[in-house]
Order: sequence, then C-alpha cells, then structure tokens
Amino acid sequence: MNRSTFSKISWLWILAAVLFFAACKDENTPEPDETSTVPQEVLKINKFIKDHMDIYYYWNTSMPNINYRLEADTELYFEKLLKTPDDRWSFITDDIAGLEAYFSGVSKSPGYSIRGYLVEEDSDQVVFFVEYVYANSPASEAGLQRGDMIYKVNGQVLTINNYGALLNADAAEITLGQFNDGGSITELSPSVTIIAQEDLAQHPIVASNIIELGDKKIAYLAYTSFISNYDTELEDLFKDFKAAGVNEVVLDLRYNGGGSVSTAIKLGSMLAPATANKKTFIYERFNNTLRQYNERLPFDLKDESNLNLSRLYVLTTENTASASEMIIYGLDPYLEIIQIGAETHGKYYASITISDNMKPEKRTHNWAIQPIVLKSENATNSIDYTKGLPADYKMDDNWYNADLGDPEENFLAAAIEHITTGSISADRLEAAALKSSSIAPLSVQPFPDPLHGTMYIDALPSR
Repeated sequence: MNRSTFSKISWLWILAAVLFFAACKDENTPEPDETSTVPQEVLKINKFIKDHMDIYYYWNTSMPNINYRLEADTELYFEKLLKTPDDRWSFITDDIAGLEAYFSGVSKSPGYSIRGYLVEEDSDQVVFFVEYVYANSPASEAGLQRGDMIYKVNGQVLTINNYGALLNADAAEITLGQFNDGGSITELSPSVTIIAQEDLAQHPIVASNIIELGDKKIAYLAYTSFISNYDTELEDLFKDFKAAGVNEVVLDLRYNGGGSVSTAIKLGSMLAPATANKKTFIYERFNNTLRQYNERLPFDLKDESNLNLSRLYVLTTENTASASEMIIYGLDPYLEIIQIGAETHGKYYASITISDNMKPEKRTHNWAIQPIVLKSENATNSIDYTKGLPADYKMDDNWYNADLGDPEENFLAAAIEHITTGSISADRLEAAALKSSSIAPLSVQPFPDPLHGTMYIDALPSR
C-alpha cells in the first residue's frame, strides 16, 4: 500500500467515531459521580485520555487500573498510566495547536541550537556554544555562527541557576567570549541583541555540500528533523546530488531527534541501493488490540533521486534518536553503514497525535496526547531494543572548529579520511575537544524540545 494514503484516510478518527456513537453521548463527557470532587472539565479530559490510551497505547495491557474520576491533575494522571521504564517518550500537552505547528517545523525561537558546558566541574559558571544556526532567523541576522561561545546574557555571566531564565527570554543581549590558554575567558565585543521570532520556520536542511576528491564525489547533508513539510526540498536536493554524480554520502544526524516515519521512508529510499526497491524498510508492530494494522513498509525508489549507494556514513550523538535511528537500522540489511560519533539515543517506537477531533474548528478542548503506539523492526529484526546504536568510530561532538559542511569540520573530516584511506587516524579520534580540557557538558538543555526523541506516524494505515 502507498504510504501517502495515511494522511488521507485516518482510521484513528474512524475508531474514535465508533466510540462516540457506541456511547450515544459526547465521548468526553463522563457519567455524573456525586462522590468525586474533581471538576467536571478535568474529568472530561481524563476520560478522553482513558478512552484513547485503552485502545492505542502500545503497552495498553500494562497500564495500572486507575479511577480517572479521582485524578485532579490531568498531566499526572497521564504519567501514571505510562509503562516505566520502557516508555520514556509518550507525553501530553494542553496546546494542540502549538504541537502541530512544532511538528510542521514552526515554533517560537531565536533560530539557533546551543549546547551548555560547565566551565569547570566544581564551578557553577556555564557557557553555551552554538551548534548551528537556522537560515533567515534572528540568530543568523545577528551574525551568530557555529562555534560562537555565549558568555553573558543581558550583562550577566551565565550560571547553573540563571541560564534557563536568561536564554529563554524573548529578548536577549548576547555577549560572546573565547577561552584563553589558561582557561580564563575573554569577553568579545560588540554584544548582539536577539529577539525570538514567534513563528520561525526551521528548515531541517541546515547545511549541504558536494566535495570532490579524485574520483570521489561526496555529498554532505546536515539534517535536523524529519518534517514532511520539507519532503519536496529534501527530494530536490537528492536530485541535485544524483545529477552531480555523487557516489558517497555523509549524513549528519548529530542534532536530529526524530520526526515523521513517512519522511524517513523517503530519505531511506533515496539512499538505498537500487536492489532494495520494494523490499522491507521496516515493519510496524502495534498492540494486540490494533494488530490488524501491523504493516510492512517497503522502500519506494525513484530513479531521479535514488543514489544507489553501497555504503553510507552517518554522524551521530546521544541525541540522534527515533526516525534518525530508523535510517540506520532500516538500511543496515542492505548496505554498509559507517557510524561516526556516539551511541544513539535508543528509541525504536513511534507515536501518534490524538486530540478530540481532527478538525481544529470542531475541537472542544486544547489537550492532546502523544502516546507510543507501535514498535518498529528492520527487515532482519536485528535491533537490540535495550540500548542505542553503537558507533564504529567514537568521537565527542564538542569541538566546533568549522562550519557544518566545511571539509575541515572535525566529524566531516573524519568521514572524508575514511572514504579516502579506509581508516580514521587515532590522532583525529583523540583530538582535544575544546580549549579547556576541564570543561564538561551540562546534563540539561535550555529549551524544551517536544519533538526530540519523537518518531511519529500521521495516521493508522487503512484497512
């Protein structure tokens, strides 16, 4: 079956309608309960959660038996239903419109991705380094670039206690800095003011390049999320790669936390060898209630965009998750994968957005749940579901020595070295991360990221 039909025929809503008419009342209106002190509006949302989790949640038979009428905190009630420690990804929101916008690549943002570091392990001072900048964003207009160090915000040195509030402010005066040989920081001038843009379109193709070395034509792509709105741009880029005679690809998924399964199939189909056409990319496995929806999802190759690769280089970090991992394990049975970086996040499950109506104008509330609904398997079911995908060559992504796509950038240079010599030197693998060897990464990030680790399907397949 053509996967594109998923967005046209939503069995999710057909089943929801069945529940509606079977109950002969508003499915979100619970029976009166004189013993409950929980407000009726909360009970309505709780019932919405219960009705849909009972059917769609992958671990529905493992949910505890909780009386939703006694749960005054809707979010806490939802969390109580989740199977721990297996499920680290299902979530709930009271802003369905914001979630849908985010999944389409639009959110309020200054337009950069940053990573925080402790200046010293026994200090509370932190700095943030720019990993990449989105084009046509406030950050790009202010001149920020990969590798810039954010030292102060609104005149304040960043610490464990203040960085969250300062970096999440709508307007921020950013002062850059640089490390000296002794580990101290020199303040750079002038400062720049960045105002977060309300509806910033964050194009997931943040960098691309074609590098020619002898008979090698190496395509590089830094791809930050699987967003179906940009499928056309992604396919056009691969048509350009194909027309240029590309025979090697370095796919940079270091900053990609996942996204649409349908987009993952498209990308996998453009990377796969021609012999993989119509063969299994992944299997989708639902719970027993929905086992009729279990499905084999095949590659769908197109001559104008398929590169017919025999091997693929993938750059990863611990934040490489979900649909990004699917590219690796889905292609693994068909071509050689050389993974450079860190072990990936380890998420092999997909979710779906469930609100009370697929038509925004008919919704009676703004809540939505994003529960895990299926497990994905590759053609050989060769996945260790207890951990992430291990790297062939381990490297730390904390040396911002060049722009993404620059052949001198540390990770890309390592891939190029392997392409041209068949190995990566120990000196490169052990290269110093930053100018201060004592600097340590923070365990938290400044911006909430509902998409991170979220692999999702648009709808259940039709039957």
